[in-house]
Amino acid sequence: MSVLTSLSQRYSHIVLFIFCEIIAFTLIVNFNHKQRDIFMHSSSLFSGRILETKTILTDFVTLKGANQDLQDENALLLQQILSSPEEKDSTQARGDTLLTYEVIPAKVINNSIMSLRNYITIDAGRDKGISPSMGVITAQGVVGVVKKVGKNYSSMLSLLHVDTRISASLAGNNFFGTLSWDGGLYNEVSLSDIPIHARIAIGDSIVTNGYSTIFPKGIDIGVVKDFTVNKNGAFYDVVVTPSIDFTNLDHVYLLKGTFAEELISLSADE
Repeated sequence: MSVLTSLSQRYSHIVLFIFCEIIAFTLIVNFNHKQRDIFMHSSSLFSGRILETKTILTDFVTLKGANQDLQDENALLLQQILSSPEEKDSTQARGDTLLTYEVIPAKVINNSIMSLRNYITIDAGRDKGISPSMGVITAQGVVGVVKKVGKNYSSMLSLLHVDTRISASLAGNNFFGTLSWDGGLYNEVSLSDIPIHARIAIGDSIVTNGYSTIFPKGIDIGVVKDFTVNKNGAFYDVVVTPSIDFTNLDHVYLLKGTFAEELISLSADE
């Protein structure tokens, strides 16, 4: 006797019972309005929960792709803003009309704030066109400057790095100085060399001045928290609250300036 025949004989009564139950259930549902309504309502709830679970799982699986698409769209918008007529007018004022910026999105995979030399690692390298000395920002403001570049990853000097130096100015005027971090609080950086005849007030915006190829003019850095006259009496020492929350950094945008390498090489020869 074959195995199939043996199984059929052993479980034939169970199969017959299930078959009869299906027929009985079908007759009850088809010829009783109340039972049919209950069945339809229950099946709708059940199928709805299945579809809801499927949607949640699908959304979870596609979330990474959606985030990447959103980041790409934001990068394109930033690039359009940096290439707008207003920005071109500001670049013409400083004489580098040929310098425009390509915006490259990246994800932060490592970030530190507790060291004197804080680095940020991102998931973009040479394969995405990243090179050293590129500026790094978010929609809120300046993050840092690329230092080392690998094939698929790069590391940057955070704004919270004692070796970082960024040329910055008071928004709305041409008074500029050097922004740096002294290794103290993560939410305070310093701006030096602002002359005492400059008009300054707590809450004033500090922005990039565009005097280098790293950042275009007008990118937010932070706001004035406090200021004092330094020891020689000619300049202010300005305390700035960064616009970036370095404890909550996820995605960034790298600024690739056209003709930047040529301009850097020319400056190096001077």
